[in-house]
Amino acid sequence: MSLSLREELRVVLYPERVLMLRIGRELTRRGMVRRVIETRTVPCAAAEGADAAWSAAIATLAAELPALAYNTAFATVILSNHFMRYALVPWSAALKNAAEEAVYTRHFFRQLYGTAAESWDLRLNPDRPGAAQLASALDGRLAQAVRTAFDDAGIRLRSIQPGLMAAYNSCRDRLQAGSAWFVLFEPGNLCVALLQQGAWRSIRTLRARGDCCANLPHILERESCLTEHEAGTDEVFLWAPEIEKPVLPQGGRWKLHALQPAIHPGLLPDYDRRFAMAMGG
Repeated sequence: MSLSLREELRVVLYPERVLMLRIGRELTRRGMVRRVIETRTVPCAAAEGADAAWSAAIATLAAELPALAYNTAFATVILSNHFMRYALVPWSAALKNAAEEAVYTRHFFRQLYGTAAESWDLRLNPDRPGAAQLASALDGRLAQAVRTAFDDAGIRLRSIQPGLMAAYNSCRDRLQAGSAWFVLFEPGNLCVALLQQGAWRSIRTLRARGDCCANLPHILERESCLTEHEAGTDEVFLWAPEIEKPVLPQGGRWKLHALQPAIHPGLLPDYDRRFAMAMGG
């Protein structure tokens, strides 16, 4: 015997397209069972203006959501790294509570990016005491536009997640205990991070030009010189599910591995690498 529940909706926003994944849920004697009902890729129309990078995606999202509201229990939105900024905020034992941490984090982003950071939505990911904290930021207008689109459609928005964290969480078992470079590829964008014993040590986002796999050793050499920390590792894990069969250079300094995202067992029969960001977890 099973009980059908309302669907879960997962959305990934890119500058040029919106991915939508409808997941059916059933409560059985074995627990919650999930299955993919539909995958949808919707291209974004060209837009102009200072907000063009995300306004086209928002317009596309708002147009698609009303038709999905009737049977959707909640939704999760994952934002492309094209829309995100990341920083490692130094640890401070002087901070007493979350409010002080928020002020400290905004001050740090203001030093990095100037007054534009005043209107950004910031999120701090707590780490072990004494370690730098990974923080993410996005345009506050984008965050509000996402919430408004779901409010207007009558769909409960459970969370807005940075692309980096969605990718990391889908591969956490391979990354959280050891030391390695974690490289996340999206068309036109690379996010390069260094982890030491599971702690974030450096992070940068770069424009991806040409063959990112072939260029990866050169990119890593540069990043290892720029980081303030001694890397102490030559292990590199590339998260690039949109590349069907990544060909990674071998035989040099770097030990390059292509990560396979962990997919919920119920979703595996319908796995589509283009939707890996939405299908993880």
